[in-house]
Amino acid sequence: MNTRTPVRERLLDAADSLLFIEGAFATPVDTILKRAGASPPSLYAHFGNKEGLIAAALRRRLNIWTQVWDDAIAAAADDEERLLALWPALATYQAERLPERWCAFSGTSAAIVNPGPDLRAVLEEETALLRDRLLAYSEPVAGAAAAHLASALMTIYAGTLALMLREPYEDALEEGRRAAEMLVRSYRVARERAV
Repeated sequence: MNTRTPVRERLLDAADSLLFIEGAFATPVDTILKRAGASPPSLYAHFGNKEGLIAAALRRRLNIWTQVWDDAIAAAADDEERLLALWPALATYQAERLPERWCAFSGTSAAIVNPGPDLRAVLEEETALLRDRLLAYSEPVAGAAAAHLASALMTIYAGTLALMLREPYEDALEEGRRAAEMLVRSYRVARERAV
């Protein structure tokens, strides 16, 4: 363990690794502390408790994820590519940034039934980011049917994440991307025919 890394970052890295990559939500605080090379007072001083640590680790993930998705949107050539940028962003995030067993946010929601206010806030922010962006980028493609398209894409995205539990993430992402492309194409064609 690199003790030159600030203890707060070591705790976040340990929580990220144990909880989201290895998927061990029942990991005791002592195990997180040992992995981080940190003492209990450090955890409580920086985060208050284990849930505070989880909320901070998710917040860090959300910031990184948002930037990766922003970059994928910026690289898109047209409205359809901007809408579908979610899948290349997820591939980049998994391969180059913060890998995870499936979805750190969904896993947290499943494991912690009654989250405290800080954890609830970051979980809701991640959901709002997905819903709001998918709706905004669906509008140029689907017009009045944008809400339906955005909802269907959210479902495909959730299915993609769930498939990551059962097969290599690359395969799950490819299947999800193909399904999303077919759906978006069908909405575009329907809109063109209606004109």
